[in-house]
This record gives sequence, C-alpha cells and structure tokens, in this order.
Amino acid sequence: MFYILSIKINNMLRILFLSIVLSFPLFSQTVPPKLVIGIVVDQMRFDFINRYWDEFSEGGFKRLINNGYQFTNTHFNYIPTYTGPGHASIYTGATPSSHGVIANSWFDRNSHTYQYCVGDSSRQTLGANNASGKMSPSQMLNTTFGDELRLFTMNKSKVIGIGLKDRSAILPAGHMGNFAFWFDSETGDFVSSSYYANRLPKWLRQFNNKDLCEAYLSQDWNLLLNSKIYDESLVDNSVYEEAFSGEKYPKFPHRLPDLLSENGLGLIKATPFGSSLTIDLAIAAIEGEDLGSDEYTDLLAVSFSSPDYVGHQFGADSKEIQDTYLRLDRDLSYFLSFLDQKLGSEDILVFLTSDHGAVRTPSYLNDVQVPSGYFDALDPIAQLKVFLKNIYGPGEWVKSYGNAQIYLNKDLIFEKYLSLHEVQQQAADFMLRIKGVKKAVCGRILERSEFQYGDLASLQKGYNPKRSGDVLLVLDPAWVEYSRTGTTHGSGYAYDQHVPLIWFGWKIKAGRSNEKVAVTDIASTLSNLMGISFPNGSEAKVLHLPLTE
Repeated sequence: MFYILSIKINNMLRILFLSIVLSFPLFSQTVPPKLVIGIVVDQMRFDFINRYWDEFSEGGFKRLINNGYQFTNTHFNYIPTYTGPGHASIYTGATPSSHGVIANSWFDRNSHTYQYCVGDSSRQTLGANNASGKMSPSQMLNTTFGDELRLFTMNKSKVIGIGLKDRSAILPAGHMGNFAFWFDSETGDFVSSSYYANRLPKWLRQFNNKDLCEAYLSQDWNLLLNSKIYDESLVDNSVYEEAFSGEKYPKFPHRLPDLLSENGLGLIKATPFGSSLTIDLAIAAIEGEDLGSDEYTDLLAVSFSSPDYVGHQFGADSKEIQDTYLRLDRDLSYFLSFLDQKLGSEDILVFLTSDHGAVRTPSYLNDVQVPSGYFDALDPIAQLKVFLKNIYGPGEWVKSYGNAQIYLNKDLIFEKYLSLHEVQQQAADFMLRIKGVKKAVCGRILERSEFQYGDLASLQKGYNPKRSGDVLLVLDPAWVEYSRTGTTHGSGYAYDQHVPLIWFGWKIKAGRSNEKVAVTDIASTLSNLMGISFPNGSEAKVLHLPLTE
C-alpha cells in the first residue's frame, strides 16, 4: 500500500514540476530581436525629458516612453563622469576600475605624455589624409556586449558603432566590431581606422559623396518653434553662454554659412544638425550593412554627440540646448518611422541612455544664490610643489595634474626611499586647504580598502592603479574646472550621474520603475536577453524587464 502511494505521489510531483516548467517560456522558444540599437545621447540630464515634454512630438521621446519601459532612477556609479568612460561602461557593464578607460585621456607614467582613450599611432586613417583615424579600442581592457554577441555567433552577427566623436563610436563597437565610423572635422566626412579594414565600405564612400555636412551648414540655425514656447530656458543672449567664433553675440539666429570660414566644417558638431547627420548615417549603415536581415542578431551603437557640444558652449539652461533636444526628438521620430518600415518594432530592441549629465552653469547658480564656484588648479598645484619641496627637498615631486587627479613622481619617491602613502597623504592634506576642494583621497587608500557608499565608493570604481593619479580630488557641489560660460560634467553628483534609461520595441512591455539601477546593468541585461555570456568585466546585475510572451 505504501509503495503504491509513493508511486502516486511521485507521479503527481512530476506532473506538477512539468506544469511549472512549461508555464515559463524557455529562451530557446523566444525569437531574439534581429537588431539591437543602442542610443546614447551625450550629456543628457535626466530632467531634460520632463522639462521639454510638452514640446516633444508624439513619435520621438514620447513614443519611446509611452510604449517602452523606463527606469527613472538610473545612475552612473563612478567618478569621473566623462564621455569615454561613459560609453565604455554602458557597453562593457564594467566600471573604469576594470575596463581601464578612466577618462577621455590620462597621464601615462611610462611615456610621460597623455594617452587618449582610443588613440593608436600604429593605425592609419580610412577616408581622409590626416591622423583622425589613428584610433582603436585597444586601451579598453574588457569585452563589450557586441564582442560577446560576435563570439557567440561565430562572427555572424554584425556590430557597427557610429558617432560624431571617435571614442563614442569606437568604444561601443568593442574589440570585435565590424566597423566604427566617426566625423572628421577637416573633410566633413565620416572616417574610420585600419584597425577594422583596409578601406571604407562602398556604401559609406557613397554617403560621404553626398556632402550632407555642407548642405546642413548652408542654412541658418533658427529656433524650431516660436520663441515664446521656450519658457523652460533662460533668455537668449545671456551672459552664461559662449558665442561661436566669429559671432558677436550668442543668440538666434546663428548664421552658420557666415561662420564656416572661421569655424570650419566641425561647426556642425555644436548644432542640432550634427544629430540629423548622425541619423542619416545610421539609416545608411542599416541599409548598407543589411543589419537585421537574417537570424543572427546585429548591434548598431549610435551616439548623438551634438547635445554635448551645444551644452558645453551654451549651457544646460540655454534656448540652444532646448532647441537641440526638440530637433533631436523629431530626428528620433523620423528614425523610428524608418525602422517601422524597414524591420518593424517587434524585430528591433532599442535602449536609450546617456554617457553623463551636466551641471547648470555655476555662474548662473551663483547669481540665484545657489552655492557654486570655479576651481583653478594652476596656483594650488604650484603651491603644492613648493610645499613638497620644503618637506622632502629639491625635486620634481608632481609630474602632472589632470581630471582632478595629481600624479606624483613615484620614481623620485622610491629613489629617496620614502613611503608613497606618506607623500600621497601630505599632498592630500595640503589640497584639502584649498577652497572648493571637498575631499582629497590617496590612491593607496582606494587600493587597500573596500568602500560601499558615497564619494569614496564612486572614486574607487573609477580608479585603476596603473592609470589613475596618486591623489584624487572631489570638488564641492556645483564647483567645476571650466570657463564661466556653458557647462561641463565629471563629478559624482546627481546632476552628472542621473541619466535616462528607456527600453523599447521587441517584446518590451510598457511601464516604468523607480528602482535605483546603474548604467553598468545595461550590458548584462542585453546579454541575458540574448542568452549569451556577459562581458568579462560585467558587474552582472540583470534588470527586470517585463516581456510579452
């Protein structure tokens, strides 16, 4: 009797187990998207979407949010927040401490020069007779989502990176990308590097022959809408903006044809038409490379660099930056409509985020009684050199300063049998006396301790012992090393770390979450959705995205 009862119970358990398993769709039963499109909007603060919402069209940002899934509490988790580290972190799922892109450029102790994050003198330019293509991703130490995708499909997936900035195209494309294309200000064309191939693909040569850059710059930059609508911005021609070279005042309309001779074709980068040109290239890449045309998922990484250039020039509260986003919204609407016709939204997976935010112009904040300021490192570093000489004797004790990091002369310190940590601490204690410096942290402390929260945790995630400085500075809120016009970024404060994150298309259900997540979660989430290995430095957190069956 007991034996028969055991059989019945076991059978019931098997049936229950099978019913549970079958109620959850297995990945093998899920058809992956044909094309993943990563969109990074350079210098996009989180609040820009809400600030300009009423003037957006129905087909751009509103469509992405209303029909996609938005994480409203997405942050970078390291310092410094720059373009190079931002793009590397998005696509590797790692922080600079792992992927090594600690800034756009950094002091190299071996060569005693600054290393650009994608600079590679061993490469040649494709598409121009200059050095704009002497680039590669070799300084990035981890794999990207695109690398893992190519490894998984035995190189059958295609990975393309595009952007006006070289680093914004190269780093997302990873080490195994088929191609990365970026804008050359000298020629007005898109170029690449011999790292990828021996010549540009035919479709890109044809694209360059259209001279679209010149066409965009043949028109004035006027406000897209009536000026009265731009009440989310400061007055035009404010003291917080920087005029273009050749302009008397920073105000609309900007006579682009008249400014060409003094600024060159690179002028387009600091206008919203740089985003339009990027959209044109994205469409040409999809058609020219037949992206999304077979059973192997492809990746197109698109970076919109113009908002960053406009923000640096005019500031985060200018009419220029608002107009840039209103025009980008229309460009996105056009792009999404193209994707509808070409592939259909059910076959594409789009994510949109930013590589960092931006501070409001400190001179403006000061005028409205918000604590802020400008830090000039020149005198403090000169004083630090004298201070260290008085303690340790003659010598070049400071080798370099950049990215709010002090590089000490380690060779001299070791030659004199001094404690590196002691010299670091002396330098840090001195810098704490300087107005605007909130913290000065020794590299040794970041190497030997494990921090979980606050500035030290962010510094640690941005610190690489072989590339970072000996003393890392954290400035007070809204203090910057920059001019008194326009804006910048790089800090660990919310205005630089809090960015949008929207998922759209494929099987993504509409909705939103206010869970705190990190930008480094994007790559592991993509890998999880595709059923492939995570990038090798990924922090491996997967976002919960509600999917249709």
